[in-house]
Amino acid sequence: MKEIGSEYEYGSFKVGKNEYIDLVDCPKRYVLSGRTGLYLVANEIKREKIDSIALPSYCCFSMIKPFLDLNFKIEFYDKYFLPSTKAILIMDYFGFLSNDTITFAKKCSKNNKIIIVDATQTAFSRSIIYNYANYIIVSYRKWFDCLCSVVYSNSGFKSKEPSKKFDDFEKNWRKASKLKKQYLNNSSISKDTFLDLYALANTQLKENYKNYKASIEEIEKLKKIDTNYIRNKRRKNAEILIKGLKKHKILMFDKLGENDCPLFVPILLEKSKKDKIRDELIKNNVYCPCHWPIESKMLQKKTKYHDEELSLICDQRYNEKDMNRILKIIEKNL
Repeated sequence: MKEIGSEYEYGSFKVGKNEYIDLVDCPKRYVLSGRTGLYLVANEIKREKIDSIALPSYCCFSMIKPFLDLNFKIEFYDKYFLPSTKAILIMDYFGFLSNDTITFAKKCSKNNKIIIVDATQTAFSRSIIYNYANYIIVSYRKWFDCLCSVVYSNSGFKSKEPSKKFDDFEKNWRKASKLKKQYLNNSSISKDTFLDLYALANTQLKENYKNYKASIEEIEKLKKIDTNYIRNKRRKNAEILIKGLKKHKILMFDKLGENDCPLFVPILLEKSKKDKIRDELIKNNVYCPCHWPIESKMLQKKTKYHDEELSLICDQRYNEKDMNRILKIIEKNL
């Protein structure tokens, strides 16, 4: 049975033109990962004598850690509540743009907040919010097999550009992606071989992520992504899932905006029901992540989304038949 989801195999995109290579027209740097980019931004604003930041309550611990590592005071805010901190991180979720987020960014701008936009989840969506950002971070590893992130600064950078390369991480992750490609092409390779390598690479990055640049090879790969193909495939797949699930009223977003490019199609279910459906999907070789698990003993503010959210796969590797397979499994277990 065809496998759907999990980490990206080698060549998980079509070569063409990247029409989203510049989200804004301002200085930018290529770095290894999203958390590397957040650490760079944290360093930049620390130079401005800013030592506190507001982060959305619904976020991943990897977004929090760079600020903790630089001894920032963290304040979590719920939907569109204006915090007391000088700096604030804002984002839209799963590739779906919200007018409320833009309104909130305008409000923060009027109140002279330093606005950091994490655009990882809206990497291929045209958003007005970028015009209000002092800094933008976008990571591409969640979209296809590309170990590259970009940081934009509307006033340039004061810190030194990262010069280190994380060869071990890149080598292990890239080897895993090539082995997975062989596995999907019916090679006799054991699945554990590449899963163990992915796990090793992800652990390496978790423990050692600061001040790394992206390699020239990964930057060149990013420049050659066919973004029209990605947008068209993801939008078509997402529309099938949304149409099929709308009647069940479990969608976090029940329509696709003109500028949206979905990263996933998120659904919300009572935790026990979510866990059951996720298990059934796994039994049928469909691997859907939950964003984001609460890490024990870590500084996080729990929301209902941490317990209830399940991200349905809709990416460019798959087609209508695959989406209908996902729908069938979910509907059978609702």
